[in-house]
Amino acid sequence: MPYFRINKLKLNSNIISEEAFYRRIREIIPSEFSISHEEIGGVKIFKTDFQVGKLLEHTLGFIYIQSKSSMLSAIALQPERNDKILDLCSAPGSKTTLIAELINNKSFILANEISLDRVKALMFNIDRLGILNTTISNNDGIRISNSFKNYFDKILVDPPCTALGDTRFTPQKQIERNISRLENLTQIQYQLLVSAAKMVKVGGEIVYSTCTTTLEENEYLIEKFLSKYPFEIVEPEIPGLKFENLTGKNIREDLFHSVRINPTEDDEGFFIIKLKKKDDFDEEKKSNLHSNDFRADEIHSSNSHKVVDILNQISNNYGIEFDFWKDHLFLLRSGDIYFSSINEFDYSRIKFIRFGIKLATLDKKSGWRLTSNAVQILGRNIQKNILQLENKEQLKTYFLGQKTKINFPDCDFVTVKFGDYFLGSGKVRDNILLSYFPRSRRTIEIDFEFVK
Repeated sequence: MPYFRINKLKLNSNIISEEAFYRRIREIIPSEFSISHEEIGGVKIFKTDFQVGKLLEHTLGFIYIQSKSSMLSAIALQPERNDKILDLCSAPGSKTTLIAELINNKSFILANEISLDRVKALMFNIDRLGILNTTISNNDGIRISNSFKNYFDKILVDPPCTALGDTRFTPQKQIERNISRLENLTQIQYQLLVSAAKMVKVGGEIVYSTCTTTLEENEYLIEKFLSKYPFEIVEPEIPGLKFENLTGKNIREDLFHSVRINPTEDDEGFFIIKLKKKDDFDEEKKSNLHSNDFRADEIHSSNSHKVVDILNQISNNYGIEFDFWKDHLFLLRSGDIYFSSINEFDYSRIKFIRFGIKLATLDKKSGWRLTSNAVQILGRNIQKNILQLENKEQLKTYFLGQKTKINFPDCDFVTVKFGDYFLGSGKVRDNILLSYFPRSRRTIEIDFEFVK
């Protein structure tokens, strides 16, 4: 049975309590399907045999399907406000988005991913879940350390692995191929861990995790790393769970405090260990990752003359108090404005491909229009031009980007709602709603039978 979590960030945007949302989901799911939950490290982890991916709530980012053991590595990181956090191998974003939720979209996360194809999935999930505090980079996780010596407070290293923690749906040939790559993968894993070791501050922490069961990728690799670098194993301290890695203890006494989860019918096997940097160490100096032509002064605060007029326009168009913008940073790019949670990250250190989430796009005829992803984040802050859909048919046509007949005055800056869910952006002409719901998130997979 699949596990999932509820995204509190979206609940807050829509002013819905976690308890009320759970009751709603329990009412939506037919009685013949089971649903249960447990709380681990402050995260409620749900389990059901119903396909929650069919729900409107999943499309809107209130629900994220993720294995329980996968959630534990993000929980073990114990992110805190004001931390600078790096997720070194972040796609598709399951752990990145949970880390963001744990710190309420504050502080800063650099989500790095070497595969440009996988970055697309990362962007999709960041947009769907409304993650504001994350910047995405597309760099080699080994070479990126040249730009960040002793910089991050927390780093998550979840490297490519043989993925033997869950072989239920993996063809035998793929399993054999993964095992044949073991030696190459362990080299990459070790190099990524060393890279993280260079980048984390003294006193900072690394969580290393894999979804595989081999000793070579887990305990043996950590034993090799600790024999060379000034780190110590610290207990993950995941409230609600107690782990004792007896397999690891036989290799090295303090590996007793690492986590080894065996595969089950419901969950994948995982290895998790938390490492604390005790001292700095010298490595051969190398040049920077690349010459970065990005200027840090392209990131603006809300009172910058570059963005203040734009923000005033958006505030006027949507009834948003201007003070709301003070807790955010902004980036202008070719007729678009992006926004992120305020932070102290040094953006001049690295070239990145995404900053926060796109806030608005300039329509040359009418002005700055919020994106649908931004509407879902801003939600409760929008007080003007709110259009309430009346039935499931209107909801369906809006999601599919079709013209929706509606009784509403002409308006260029419409915020579309269904019930108490903020859906996205649109405009109305002659009682026709034109949808600006993003093409990448339009779906016919929603089972409208379960829409309440």
